[in-house]
Amino acid sequence: MKFLNSKFSGIIIGGLYGYFGRLLFHAFRTSLFKSGLFSITFIVIIPLLIGSIPIIFSPKDKKISLWFSIWSPAVSILVFFFLAFMSKVEDGICIVILAVPYVLAAIIGGVLFRFFINRSRKKNGMIFSLILVPFISSFIESKLPIPSETHSFTNRVVINATPDKIWPNIIRVKEIGENEYNKGFFYYSGVPRPLYAELDKDTVGATRIGHFQGGLKFVEKVAVWERDKKILFDILVDDGSIRNSVFDNHILKGGHFKFLNACYELKPIGNNKTELSLTSSYELDTKVNGYAAYWGQTLLNDFQGRLLMLLKNRCEKM
Repeated sequence: MKFLNSKFSGIIIGGLYGYFGRLLFHAFRTSLFKSGLFSITFIVIIPLLIGSIPIIFSPKDKKISLWFSIWSPAVSILVFFFLAFMSKVEDGICIVILAVPYVLAAIIGGVLFRFFINRSRKKNGMIFSLILVPFISSFIESKLPIPSETHSFTNRVVINATPDKIWPNIIRVKEIGENEYNKGFFYYSGVPRPLYAELDKDTVGATRIGHFQGGLKFVEKVAVWERDKKILFDILVDDGSIRNSVFDNHILKGGHFKFLNACYELKPIGNNKTELSLTSSYELDTKVNGYAAYWGQTLLNDFQGRLLMLLKNRCEKM
């Protein structure tokens, strides 16, 4: 077929391979692909194979250039992302998280296969081998232990107010207006923004409910209560409130990421100024904890920084 002999055929086929691979990983995540989406197979092996497909399907009568082995795998990844986003298999934030490892791994796959094919020119059977690789690697990976790690991240802000004026704004958060919250990249990528928080009583053992966009709720039990000094919440996500979105299902419902607690501390620094810090802790349970931790810290830094600035603005206007 003329299409299959075109240098663009492999780019399209590579994108389709990634797309259907993503569908399979989700559909059979508890059986065939036990390693799941947060795995070396999905984060590294799949994009390596996507990058090799444009090289395998390149015209047999032409030598493959280094430039082609770099740009064609990257374009295949873009085709995969486009299909995944348009079909709502992935949302904006998930594509951003996948972008760097996917593009890098695909280019490495393209360059490696160029080196092999330019010397052997034997392509027969390669595509069938690629179909089997994820099954094999996922099976092997499922037999390996899953490391569990705990991480914390702290943000700080200096507020021109005394602790006794800041404290009421921390324990209960009045409804946050649409124009009051400084939206950023992650908000537009699908991360829900906070709306308000209610507390049933002022003591250890109290329950605070944090309400987020789309009906998401965090149930927060007060574990430490030092008025005007420190408050610590143990956090559970209300499973019944989790949105039917890609982000919520991956992060909050996937069993790989778990919020543990959040702690506010107030430290007077003189001249009616207070340093307010917010520290959140979470647990990761994936085969790619290092990369997952980077994005966990990035998301928390963005969320906590914006929340502290909102509290600063409110307290300084009182």
